[in-house]
Amino acid sequence: MSDRKIQQILKKINYLEAEVDIQKQILFSIPSANTGEIESTLRVIAARKSDIENLRRQINDLDPEEFARIVAFEEASARFMAIGAENTFTDLFYKQADQECTLRLADGTIIDCLVKARDEKGGWTSLTSDGEVLRFVREQVVEPAEIVSQDQSSPQ
Repeated sequence: MSDRKIQQILKKINYLEAEVDIQKQILFSIPSANTGEIESTLRVIAARKSDIENLRRQINDLDPEEFARIVAFEEASARFMAIGAENTFTDLFYKQADQECTLRLADGTIIDCLVKARDEKGGWTSLTSDGEVLRFVREQVVEPAEIVSQDQSSPQ
């Protein structure tokens, strides 16, 4: 029961986060002279963020261990994106229902990942299924020089 309830809460959080993003876009489109509309939009954003925090507290109350895992993945995802902001990723691959996402190391280790990205120098960054962000230089990884996949995308 708890898992299903947490999944429902996470869906609500996703919807609210999407609404916050839309409200932010609306905010940026409002002429600066229209302070009333700006203030109203800011109140909506603040209210949705408060709703999100309340839902996160509910998850923590239901299952503190699961909440800690969610937070760890959020932090790992933020680290992965920060690395991508510092180093241009030339290729990005992610796990899909019909496709694995693994990184093969020169020492024979295979790392199961949720997402992996190759940078301009040939190095790899991976977000693992365990929520770890791992980085490897080109020489540590055994991957084909050209990975061709119609289902994956190059970052823009």
